[in-house]
Amino acid sequence: MHLRLENFDGPLDLLLYLIKTQELNIFNIPITYITEQFLGFLKQVPELDFHMAGEYLATAAQLIEIKANMLIPVLQKNIQEPQNLEEIQGEDPRKQLVEQLLEFEALKKASEFLAVAGQIQQEIIPSGECKRRAEEFSKFEHPIKGNPFDLVIALERVLLKFSMQKASPRVTIRAQKITIQQKMIVIKKRLTESFPLTLKDFILDCLTRYDLIVTIMAVLELCKANHLEITQEVALADITISRGLKFFEESTSIVDS
Repeated sequence: MHLRLENFDGPLDLLLYLIKTQELNIFNIPITYITEQFLGFLKQVPELDFHMAGEYLATAAQLIEIKANMLIPVLQKNIQEPQNLEEIQGEDPRKQLVEQLLEFEALKKASEFLAVAGQIQQEIIPSGECKRRAEEFSKFEHPIKGNPFDLVIALERVLLKFSMQKASPRVTIRAQKITIQQKMIVIKKRLTESFPLTLKDFILDCLTRYDLIVTIMAVLELCKANHLEITQEVALADITISRGLKFFEESTSIVDS
């Protein structure tokens, strides 16, 4: 084994590593074997830092003491082969060590879980940068007005509604799927003929989930390019789609097919 002290969070972590890697029963630790492994590890450390290795030496002494106690004939007769903590007899010298190892293992798993949860939280929860620059952002002209999170929730609800619909039997005709560019042209044509419209007007024309997604993507692309404006006067009201500042410009080059 080529191990280093700094790779472990103390002697109990090292003991757990030796037990797990060699697939030993933590409730029936072969104390002689594990003591030899533990002492062999300490011997291979080239320059033992006593400040850092003090706990390791104390645990080594504890292992040696347990090993000596298990050699007592009276105890040898009462020591069985337990498979869980409840089966370990009170006179078993290994019981305290097993309890320490189980407690350390639980704390280690909890620590790893909290570390991962903290990392996920940092990736999901935004920083306060947007609040600090709120005044600067308020001066920008946003083509999409309203809460973007409400838009995402509304889209999820519409998709769920489409997924739960049971379509009536009909003849299936294979046709070329419309692209986002083509849908953008259709949307602008409708707004040229009738103005303004609501997002619901376009959604009701969709027969499949594919049509729905392409429609939403086309609307968002047109909004991003200032060809359309999306507004919602109050919560839960219809989303209104109107002509933007660049509505009469060509929209065929906004996205690639």
